[in-house]
Amino acid sequence: MYRRCLAAVLVLAPLALPGGAAAKPPLCAHDAVQQRLVDLGKLTPEGIELGGDVDLIRCGDVTKDGDTDAVFTIASGGTAGDIRFGVLRGSADGSAPELVLYKQGYKVGVARRNRRSFEIIQPHYKAGEPNCCPSSFRKRRYTWRGDHFKAGKAKKLKHAPATFYRP
Repeated sequence: MYRRCLAAVLVLAPLALPGGAAAKPPLCAHDAVQQRLVDLGKLTPEGIELGGDVDLIRCGDVTKDGDTDAVFTIASGGTAGDIRFGVLRGSADGSAPELVLYKQGYKVGVARRNRRSFEIIQPHYKAGEPNCCPSSFRKRRYTWRGDHFKAGKAKKLKHAPATFYRP
């Protein structure tokens, strides 16, 4: 009986590890993304101190090459939420990731869709609406075209799915 219980524990123990215990590709780590953006001149240590740092990271292949990429957002440090988004393209040889997209946004959220696309969402305000309460959202898909991303047509949504803003 003891041996059966011990065998069960040894088989099931790896499944009980917390999510952070799984090996995350180095590119997907917050500090790695942030440092790469500093190296590229897209972020500054002063801006980071004021809250303008990497916020969301969605990890996985979005450039259809089988390598892990990082889709990310940059926080404003204030009520504008995340004000930029982009993609760092990873490589199998471990060389420095290439910045293949870096765009402005306002309260932008991101979600990976598949091996060659991701989506962003942003609030859409009617005249006079307060910052807290947009009347709708616009979702736009970005699809990899071999050497760049192409933005699709925006789709109107009444509410923002939580997956776009969840850490």
